[in-house]
Amino acid sequence: MYQLIAAGAVFLVFLAAARVLRRVIGAVLARRSVRSDAALLATRAVYLGVIGLGLMMFAAIALGSVSVGVVGVLIAAAVTSLGLQDLIKSYVSGFYVLMEKNVRVGDLVENGGYIGVVTDVQMRVTHMRGAHGEMIVVPNSELFTKTLMVSEAPPNWGSGAESAEHDSDQGIEVVAH
Repeated sequence: MYQLIAAGAVFLVFLAAARVLRRVIGAVLARRSVRSDAALLATRAVYLGVIGLGLMMFAAIALGSVSVGVVGVLIAAAVTSLGLQDLIKSYVSGFYVLMEKNVRVGDLVENGGYIGVVTDVQMRVTHMRGAHGEMIVVPNSELFTKTLMVSEAPPNWGSGAESAEHDSDQGIEVVAH
């Protein structure tokens, strides 16, 4: 009984620490002018990491064995990472793409046979507009792991002015694998 009460108290300490760390890291990233979506991802990762550590400590104290808590966390981490490997890779790559600012809105980017002007950089994907107005959606893992050619876009790139019958609002989504 006392072990369960002690485990609950330890978890509450970790919960409070996670909330404080989330606020502190959010404030530091805001002062450094980090994009809000990148800052949100970082603060959530820290918050969930501290909560996970608190759950591991709760299990170790409640069960009286550190090894049970550690094995449970390791199994959960392995299953999660295998199931979400590509998604996590795109989000982590997106974090670095946003932090390094190598690719910015308005840049002309050539990547893996696709060429277009960057219209939006998000955490998981980057949207580009092709020469004929088509929409190209590139996972950020592609931008992070492959060689890019980044240059200034020529005037009217992707406006569809070359072909009067093309409607640039009817873009085609291309997803590189």
